[in-house]
Amino acid sequence: MLVDAFLSVLPALLPGNLDPAPEPEDVKAGWTAFGLFLGGVATVALLGWSLVRQLRKVEDARQRGVYGEPEEQEQADAADAPAADSTEDTPQA
Repeated sequence: MLVDAFLSVLPALLPGNLDPAPEPEDVKAGWTAFGLFLGGVATVALLGWSLVRQLRKVEDARQRGVYGEPEEQEQADAADAPAADSTEDTPQA
């Protein structure tokens, strides 16, 4: 089935069937596309800024104990982090 779809498109991809390239005077750089590009950049920047603000609010709420007791959170964080004085890589005598 995939082969049939490829073979049906193949004749259109042959060099003789391609559209000719437009003349240089027919191609213009558009201000509209540039404006859309800048708008996309601004949108991504605003989304990143908003994400950082929300993450800071969540961290502040976590430290204040909104999601549970802060001690529980600290103990959970300590359990997840590897111990600094771990003896796993040191051979025992």
